[in-house]
Amino acid sequence: MSKKSRGSPSLRTLKKQCAEMTLKNVEQVLLVSSPYTSSTIATAILCRAILKSGGSFHVSFEPPIISIDRVNEIRTKYESASIIFVDIDTIGKKKIRKDKSYPIFIGGVSESEQVKSQTLGTNKTIPATAYAFAEEHLVSHDYELQMAAGATLLLTGPDRISPKPNKEIVEKAKENDLIEERKGIRLFGFGFLPLDELLLYSTRPFIRGISGDQKACDALLNEAEVPITKLRAPMSALSNTEAQHLTQHLTSKLLEKVGPNIIPHILGTDFILTLETATSPLRYLSGLQAIAETTWARQEQGAAMSVWIGDRGRALRSVIDTYLSHHKDVISAILRLETKLKGVSTETSTTIEIAGIQGEILTDVGRIALQSDIVNQERPLLISSDASTVAIWTAENIDMNHVLRYLQKKNLNPMLTSAKSLKFDGLPLESRDEVIKSIKPKSKRGDSS
Repeated sequence: MSKKSRGSPSLRTLKKQCAEMTLKNVEQVLLVSSPYTSSTIATAILCRAILKSGGSFHVSFEPPIISIDRVNEIRTKYESASIIFVDIDTIGKKKIRKDKSYPIFIGGVSESEQVKSQTLGTNKTIPATAYAFAEEHLVSHDYELQMAAGATLLLTGPDRISPKPNKEIVEKAKENDLIEERKGIRLFGFGFLPLDELLLYSTRPFIRGISGDQKACDALLNEAEVPITKLRAPMSALSNTEAQHLTQHLTSKLLEKVGPNIIPHILGTDFILTLETATSPLRYLSGLQAIAETTWARQEQGAAMSVWIGDRGRALRSVIDTYLSHHKDVISAILRLETKLKGVSTETSTTIEIAGIQGEILTDVGRIALQSDIVNQERPLLISSDASTVAIWTAENIDMNHVLRYLQKKNLNPMLTSAKSLKFDGLPLESRDEVIKSIKPKSKRGDSS
């Protein structure tokens, strides 16, 4: 593979780079994905394309940084399969086992020249690279393009879509009417939840004084002139005139009651995924992101993967039920935390102990505690319940792979539960200082998912 093509200055060049790589066996493919949302969606794009090409696949999740020894373990275990690593950085300069073929890497950084020669794209073009690879070697259609554009927007953010392949993949989706930009309310369930539940169960963001408070929600909707007959209807069931009127009034009332730091999380730019029905939970990109981040926090990304691949029946229903149950528990924990906060703050961190709550909800409880200024958001937060501890932060310039490398050297191997959090089971008290030391500003990795 030529050095010239590696920079991927355009989608066309990226496709040429993909064309130089050979996928020798489509009948049995192992996809090894990092947990980042944009990466799991990119993996789903490849899964769908493999199915359409008459092949079969298996998906495995790994930390975003692994050793060459681990690569070889996977290569040995799945010696008869083609293997594609998606957004996985590797440590070490050892040789990779070939077997019937060498693994292919979609993005990822490596110390090994051998791995670099097998790498397509960069960490900043994961979804675009996956789509380009599917177009060159497999079968892809509009849905794959729509998901690639959506995942790209989650990776980069709508205001900084770069480099060029990302811009081109988003523009291509727009030109084919697969995504539409939309400004307004971005709350989860906007198109399918009843209006009175839209605010009541909101945790993205958690709206202090409204989320979890039925009376406050009813009062706000009454002030926004929502007819009683419409309270149990989703926004998608209203006429265009009714929806526009309600959105204007609800926006106005929210601006009066909500702090300025929360407003950007409620109102702003969103994208419609036009191939989804009006009542689909995936109709809005913000909704897809909310589901992805919840399943990630719960380490249930396999369930989300089924939905990304196309299951709009049982798998989607199960994911939505889990989402609503999860966030009801999160709201309950936050309301408890607001009234009975017991924590310790130092110059470098905040520590909270909250007994009797599920470890699966700690990531979202911690996120809200920081986002809502229940604790100082300038410092990392360690939030614990029983045997589980989550370290979470808000700073943008923390390199997750740098954090993981530091912790691995200390024999600590946490699970990622978001792009800015790590979960430990049974974290000793003496190891907490090491966790805080690891969370230091570093060059940004480039994933906003």
